[in-house]
Amino acid sequence: MIRECPHPDKMPLIEEMTVSPDPESNGVLILDPHLGPKWRLVSTREPTIVHMPKSVEKVTVLDTKDEVLGCRMMSIEFKEGESPLEGGKKKYTSCFANDEILQGLVRIHHGDERMKASSRGGRGRGRGGGRGGRGRGRGGRGRH
Repeated sequence: MIRECPHPDKMPLIEEMTVSPDPESNGVLILDPHLGPKWRLVSTREPTIVHMPKSVEKVTVLDTKDEVLGCRMMSIEFKEGESPLEGGKKKYTSCFANDEILQGLVRIHHGDERMKASSRGGRGRGRGGGRGGRGRGRGGRGRH
């Protein structure tokens, strides 16, 4: 399992998706473009995930950069009727690194927590460990 991005943070593809420095590592947080509508930011150097709230409908990384940190701004669109913004405003432009509103809405999972959860014992996906199935052994319901 790769626990960090194999590319340098200054690689053009990584820079295009960078939205914030990662305060926990020497890396950056980038938008994971593959998980919409479950939007999240991922760290390039630590196995850290920042989950956006379910009320976020769309996230776009903009070309505009924050003048202080040099990170790209994000365009956030909230679902109708689920916006936490004043007046129910649906669209919002954010610099995640210094956006107290957005940071107050996210859930952060650090790699150690993720690894503990995935390595717990118990039911697996193999035979007999999950739900469903085709009955009990040969013949389904049993013999009469």
